[in-house]
Amino acid sequence: MDFSDLLLLLKVNDLIEKKDFEGANEVVDELLEENPDNASILFAKALCLDAMGDFQEALEMAEKAKNIDGDVVPDEFYNSVSFKANNTVKRTPKRSEESKLPSILNSGINLIDKNEFNKAKLFFDRALGIQSENIEALVGQAYCFDRLGMKTRAHELIDDVDRFEIDPKFLKYFDELMGIDVEDAVYNHESLNEVTDLCDRGFSYIENFKIKDAKVCFNKASKLDSKDVNPVVGNAYCLYYLGYYVLSFKECKRAINMDIDSIDRVFYRKVKSKAKEVK
Repeated sequence: MDFSDLLLLLKVNDLIEKKDFEGANEVVDELLEENPDNASILFAKALCLDAMGDFQEALEMAEKAKNIDGDVVPDEFYNSVSFKANNTVKRTPKRSEESKLPSILNSGINLIDKNEFNKAKLFFDRALGIQSENIEALVGQAYCFDRLGMKTRAHELIDDVDRFEIDPKFLKYFDELMGIDVEDAVYNHESLNEVTDLCDRGFSYIENFKIKDAKVCFNKASKLDSKDVNPVVGNAYCLYYLGYYVLSFKECKRAINMDIDSIDRVFYRKVKSKAKEVK
């Protein structure tokens, strides 16, 4: 191993120690394009893959490096990665694969724009293979099914998907599938002064953990104006703090249907998680 190879490995190790796996990978991949048979660079690639949890590919790279130069790969590293590759039964999705998701999803979008739905679906299938609960991939897949004439299958896929959780890039596909006219869905409701006062009082009660008093305020406000979203939001918080998670989740969804920006995303996910536990 010459001095330049040693510097390369030190640089890669430094990036790995800083948890900059993508940075380390980029350094190595650029060098591999120019020197695909360099044992030291192949070993550096093995180090990156091992750090990202991709043990099988790390072992393959290590073996390739050893075949070129048997002294490059330390026995300790080779034995360690070999053990992990052969004994890891189940792993979380590989970092190297997850990092490809944005690119895969964008490829699917580009193919949809070209009306190549069969090809687009393959990209969304691939994304779901990496991350089975990726909502954007699910919406994209459903849209392709719909465009290909399999409308029942499309709606089965997105039956439990909430519009609130979807990345803006994919909202137009979801809205088209669900028949939502976004312009008609804009919240443009002016609150009555009395409703505003009651809601302000209610949220103040919540801050002081007087949840039952807060709920009385929101109920009164809702009776005064059933089209105002603020009492619905307040009621969702009250039900959550009282332990009625499923009812709170229903109120959250009701509020979102009235105004997409009415519910805090962090709160929404917290309520949804609790509601699922109850079910």
